[in-house]
Amino acid sequence: MFSSKKEGIVSLEDLCRELQKDTGIKIRKQSLQDRFGSQGVMFMKKMVEYALTKKLDLKREHIVCGFERIIINDSTVFQLPEEYAEKYKGYGGGASNAGIKNQYCFDILSQEIIDITVQQATILDCKYDLQDLRANDLRIEDLGYFKLEKFRIIEKAKAFYLSRLKFGVTIYTLKEGEYQRLDLLKVVSNMKEGEIKNISIYLGKKEKYPTRLIVEKVPEQVANEKRRKPQTDKQNKRKGISKERLVFCNINALITNCTEEQLPNKLLRQCYSLRWQIEIIFKAWKTSFKIDKITQMKLERFECFHYGCLMLIIISTNVLSYFKQWCFSKHREEISELKFFKLIASMKQEIKQIIIKQKDEIELFLNHLASIIERTCVKEQKKNRLKPLSILKNLP
Repeated sequence: MFSSKKEGIVSLEDLCRELQKDTGIKIRKQSLQDRFGSQGVMFMKKMVEYALTKKLDLKREHIVCGFERIIINDSTVFQLPEEYAEKYKGYGGGASNAGIKNQYCFDILSQEIIDITVQQATILDCKYDLQDLRANDLRIEDLGYFKLEKFRIIEKAKAFYLSRLKFGVTIYTLKEGEYQRLDLLKVVSNMKEGEIKNISIYLGKKEKYPTRLIVEKVPEQVANEKRRKPQTDKQNKRKGISKERLVFCNINALITNCTEEQLPNKLLRQCYSLRWQIEIIFKAWKTSFKIDKITQMKLERFECFHYGCLMLIIISTNVLSYFKQWCFSKHREEISELKFFKLIASMKQEIKQIIIKQKDEIELFLNHLASIIERTCVKEQKKNRLKPLSILKNLP
């Protein structure tokens, strides 16, 4: 299951060799191995926490909208060697009994990382606490984080949320002072393709939580694609999928506490699509930084490498944030996250030499980096798809 090739992890021999080359420090392989212990892990974890506190003082002049921040969070999971299962519990079955999950929370307006939390794979996303909640934030949530109590907390903080509606949640409308069950599937059956309905609803049998529901009837081709995923999922195959669940695929159903003036119906789906930026980021973590490439090794050594990789990601993201604003101000163009992280990964040795031996040349190096970014990292315009900045600029 786990490759023996050294894809994401550098060997002890290579580490000893690099350390001597860069700093003149000589150390034996076993001595270095002994330093990967609980104290080393704690140090690396603290370094990640410290790196998260370091923010660039950037003025957000390229985007002006009604929200202070637009927060997106999601998680990425990958398997680990079975020997790590005691600390990092995995799903088992056809997968490894050991797995790790990284919760990632960031502001898409500033590209600022708010939180990275390392967990065992089996901890549910809905148990992830709201991080750094502030008034006038917009939190874009996936179904894994759907929790009525969480929506209440967000609203109480005078912040806002945008989430997909979870299938199976009881829905009510209020008519003449009485709660009446809403048959959403009956509503769908009377809608035309492309039609959008805005309904004031209450969620939960006991909670009766008030919110705004926006329902859009999707084209048949889109509905069939939405049905394909649950129909091919192994767990659903064992349980069977209800007719109601398949009919639910005919719509996009979103809930929000934003008013229609804050988030018009026609912009809601575009705004929610911003959440997919985090999937691009996770792809970059794996393709450029090899965060999921694990070989058999001492647990503490893996943890030190993992936190070290997260530090590289944090620093690279801060640099990306700066160049994103610089590129848009200069060229009115967006930088591709995938292209940028690939570039940074290819220049790791050069960057390391600048930091260790040639600090006085950092400004020269950054100018050199800027010229490469201009030529190679601009985000391409895909057919029938708006770029993130175009969506953000459309928001009221």
